[in-house]
Formats: sequence, structure tokens, C-alpha cells
Amino acid sequence: MEILILGAGKVGYFLSKSLSKNHNVTIIDKNEKALEKINENLDVLTIKKDIRDPDVICFLNSEYDYFISVTNIDEINVIAYFLLANKINIKHSIIRLSNTFYIDSSLTTITSSKLIFPYILCASNIASLMNFPKANNIKNFPFTDFKLVSIRAQNPKITDIKSIEKENLTVIGVERNEEFIFLNSKEKIQNDDLVYMFGDLKEIKKTASFINTITPEKIEKVTIFSADILGITIVKTLYDMNINIKVVEKDEEKAKKAADMLPDEIEILNFGYDDDELLYANGIHLSDVAVTAYPHDEENIIKSLKAQKIGIKKVITINNNLSYHSIMHSLKLSTIRGPKIATFYEILEDIDSQFLIYERFFLGSKGKIFIKKIFKPTKIIPPKEYAKIIILSKNKICVVKDKFEANENDLVIEFNFSGNRKWIENL
Repeated sequence: MEILILGAGKVGYFLSKSLSKNHNVTIIDKNEKALEKINENLDVLTIKKDIRDPDVICFLNSEYDYFISVTNIDEINVIAYFLLANKINIKHSIIRLSNTFYIDSSLTTITSSKLIFPYILCASNIASLMNFPKANNIKNFPFTDFKLVSIRAQNPKITDIKSIEKENLTVIGVERNEEFIFLNSKEKIQNDDLVYMFGDLKEIKKTASFINTITPEKIEKVTIFSADILGITIVKTLYDMNINIKVVEKDEEKAKKAADMLPDEIEILNFGYDDDELLYANGIHLSDVAVTAYPHDEENIIKSLKAQKIGIKKVITINNNLSYHSIMHSLKLSTIRGPKIATFYEILEDIDSQFLIYERFFLGSKGKIFIKKIFKPTKIIPPKEYAKIIILSKNKICVVKDKFEANENDLVIEFNFSGNRKWIENL
């Protein structure tokens, strides 16, 4: 495909790096240093221009399969689409918008573009964990309401895989000692395993109570560390969930701004996370959940460790840089993709959907999930590589071990770590 990207920042760079492996990518930015980095490392066409310059059209093709606008300025992202749409043929477009004001604006009705709100994406993922506290992470799938949920095994009452699995629930595997293991029905869960289950969410919730007996069933008190834009968005998203919310922010200006923007019921505490006396005096240690929502992962890790130290049982930390994911994982933190990473994966998954094979990532993108809908009866033979294949047929799960006949409208779901999609493409 021909893909045009506006913005050579972190998101633009990593999109170019990923997409250029299989597509022709052109990237536009007026930042010369950012483009130099791309030219040194990637096989893409770079254009040093301001998108508002009329001459930019001279450097572009007449048609692109995708236009992706991910500069740090919302207005530029929007204007760029309308400027280009009148000059060239754009089949699909994706616009990133940081300001949540645009959600309720007329913009959603006057453009056919896919609009991505990164802070809302991140906050919504956190909200889903408030509804299911024992979950470490929850992943949605196309064509089905079934979910992939990871749960930390803490003093489990049930360990036999056979006693867990049902027609609408299966255990994909576990992360154990920093290694992922696909499990079969004869194996057992061990304490501290991160268990990955796929199936009906209600059934997973029932089972989770027996696998994790430490984390509370219901969240009543939450502390958000940070009153930056993400912290404020998280508070607004959780506000209607009948949760007592406190925000800890050391910066006095940010704390005052948050107090002006948020409802009076939200308690804004202006002191540092390192002040133990104030943390205890304000009841932070009694929180069911702490969320560390700073833009820098080092700060999130330190604050998460502090939250664990004072006795908060569940800590959710924002992962802004994939290189820190494994560290957060090893510290037993429930890790949520930060706004930029969430945008990156949202765009990749949208583009992949054009090929009738949907792609998802798990275990910090180490593992890949491929989903394909079957349109006619198909004989399936599992691949020889290390993978797990399941067939979802009318909300019934079958783990494929030998030859299997898939029917029309069945879903084939492949979990692997090679990233090889040839097997599922050939179905």
C-alpha cells in the first residue's frame, strides 16, 4: 500500500519503521533533524515541508491508500486532511487529536476520517480495569464479545487447567519467570503466574475470584498520581463510576488547574509522593488502586514502588516507552499503554484490518494474535511453529491440536511469538 504520514515525532517514526517493512511510506515534516534520523535508519521517502505550503502537492503521489496525521498540533492534523483531500485521492485517513473537546464537536460529522483520541484511549482502558479489578489487562477482539484477559495468580484456590476450561473459556497460557508458556488441559497454574484466559467476560470474572484471592472484588478508593492532561482525563472518565478519587500532584500550578477543571468532589492533594507522613495522613495507603500517570516511565515506576510499599494492593502504571515494559512487568505492575503507544497500536491494527486478518499484540507486543473469519468450510491443520490455535464457533471454543474442519463464520485465532502470519493467510 501507499501510505502518507504527517509528523515525524515518536509516533510518526515508529509507524514508519513498522509500516515500511511491507508498504511504501512517505513522511512529511518541517523538522530537519527528525527527518535526518528517519533517513539514517529507515527505507522511507521523507519530505521536508510545512503541510500548509501549497508546493507540497508537487512532491506527492496522486493517490494514497492511507493518510495518517500525527503531529503534536491538533489543528494542523485536521487542516492537513482537508487541504490534501481536495488535491489528491485519499482512500482512508486517520487523525490523532489530543484535545478531547473535539469529541463533541461537529468535526466527527464532517470528516470520514478515523479519529483517535489517545488520552481517552488510555483512560478507557483504565476504566475497564476498575470494572474488573482482578484483571491485569483486557483486550478486545473483532467479530466477537469474547475477551483476552490476563490475571495474576495470587494464592489461587484453583490451579488445574482442566477444572477452569469450559466451552466458552480457555486458558491460552501463562507468563512464568519472564517466559510465556502455552498450557494444555493437563497442566497447572502456579502462584504468581500471569494467566491469560480467552472467553466470555462473565465466565472469566467468576474464575478470576479463584485465581486471584488478594485483589479486591470492588474498587471504592482510587488515587491518581499526576494532574497532567492524562491524569485529569482519567479522573473525568472514572467520575461517574461511584469511586472516591484523590489526585496527588506536587506541582502547585498543576494542582490548582486540576482543582479548577474537576468537580468539587475530587480531592486534589498538593504534595510530593515521597512525603510518607502526608501520604498516610491523607489516607493514600487505604486506596484500593493507585494509578501512576506521568509522561515519563522512570517516574511512574518509582511512584508505583512507593504505592506498593505503603500497602496499596493494585497499582496501574502508564507505559510510555516500550523499552520499560519488561521492567514494569517484572515488578508485577498492571501496565497500560500510554497515549502515544496506544495511538501507534490503534493505527497498526486499523491498517491490518484491510487485509481481512486482524492483528493484536499481547505481552508488551512480544506476542502476536491473528484473527481471521472463515467464509467457507475449511480444513485446518495447526502450524508446526510454537503457537496456539483456537476456533471460535457460535461462542464455543475449540483448541485445535489436530486436523479440524472450520465452518462458515467461524473465527480462527492464532497466538504466536514469531509474528509469522503466513499460516493464517493461507487458510
